[in-house]
Amino acid sequence: MRNFLPTVLAAGALCAAGMAAAAPVTDADIARSAKHTEARQRFFDRIDTDHDGKISRAEYQAWVDGRFDRMDANHDGSVDANELAASPAAAERAQKRAERFVQRYDASDSGKVSKADFQAKEMARFDKLSGGADSLTAEQFAAKRGHGHRGPRDASAQ
Repeated sequence: MRNFLPTVLAAGALCAAGMAAAAPVTDADIARSAKHTEARQRFFDRIDTDHDGKISRAEYQAWVDGRFDRMDANHDGSVDANELAASPAAAERAQKRAERFVQRYDASDSGKVSKADFQAKEMARFDKLSGGADSLTAEQFAAKRGHGHRGPRDASAQ
C-alpha cells in the first residue's frame, strides 16, 4: 500500500501508545485499527483512479460527481431527505445493520432474536461493564463506549 498506509499506521501506533496510559490496548483494538486502516486505503485506492499514489483534484471531483449521481435517484439535480432515505444505498446499509444485529443476538441460530436472547446478551454486557455490581457509574459506561461499544442504544440503532 502506498504512502498513505504507513502514515496511518504510524499515527495509529502513536495514538495507541498515548491511550495506553488511560486503558490497555487489546488484540481486538489492534484488529479494529488495522481493519479501519485497510478500509481507508481501499477507499483512497478507489478515488485514485490512475493509481499514482495521489488523489488529484480531477479524481476527487469525479468521485464527488459519481457519489452525488448515485444519491440523486430521480436525476433532478438535487436530493432531499426522502430521496436519500429511500435510496438503494440506504436500504443496503439498513439491511447490513439488521443482519449484524440478528447475528449478534440470535442465540439459537434461528434467524430471529427473542426477547430472552436480547435480555440475556444485554444483561451479560451490564454485568461485564459493572464488574458484577448492581449499578454502573457514568465513568464505567463512558469508558466502554469510548472503545467501540455503543451501549444500550445498540438495539434501537440496529
